[in-house]
Amino acid sequence: MKKLAVLQSLAFALTVLLFFSCNQSTNKTNEQAANDTTAKVEQNNMDSIPVSDTTKKNVAVKQKTDLPNVLVYNSHITNRCASCIAIEEATTKTLKTYFSAELKQGRIKQYILNVDDEANEKISEKYQAFGSGLFVTRVYKGKETNTDLTGDGFKYARNKEEKFIEILKNKISEYLK
Repeated sequence: MKKLAVLQSLAFALTVLLFFSCNQSTNKTNEQAANDTTAKVEQNNMDSIPVSDTTKKNVAVKQKTDLPNVLVYNSHITNRCASCIAIEEATTKTLKTYFSAELKQGRIKQYILNVDDEANEKISEKYQAFGSGLFVTRVYKGKETNTDLTGDGFKYARNKEEKFIEILKNKISEYLK
C-alpha cells in the first residue's frame, strides 16, 4: 500500500513538473549591436544559422539590407503540449493572414525549431530557448532587436487567440518599419 502511495505521489510530481516546464512566461525586449558578442545573423545570407533539415526549407532566402527583416522563431521540444501547438498555429495564421506579401518577399521568415535537435543547438542557445518559445527578431543594418513573446503566447494563444494575434501582429508591424 505504501508503494502505491509513493508511486502516485511521484507520478503527480512528474505531471506537475512537465506542465510547468512547458510554461515559460518571460516577456523581454533586448537590443543587440552587430559587434556584440552574441551570435550574429549574417546580413546577406541566412545559411549561417544552423537548423535541422526539416527547417532548412524555410531558411534559404536572401535578406535585403535596405529594409528591415523580421525573423519569427517558434521553438519547442519533441513532446509538445496543447499550448505549444496553439502558439505555433496562431503564429502561422497571423503571418499568412496579415503578412503574406512580406513572407513571399522574404522580409519575414518563420522558423520552427525543435530544441532537442542538435542541429538547432546554437540558435537555441542564442535565444535561451530550452523549451517552448516565441521570439521575434528585427534585423536591420546589422543590428538585431529581439522580443520574447513566449509569455503572451502561453497566456493567450490557446484560449484568447484573437488577443495573441493582435499582440504578434503589432510587434511584427512595428519591426517592419
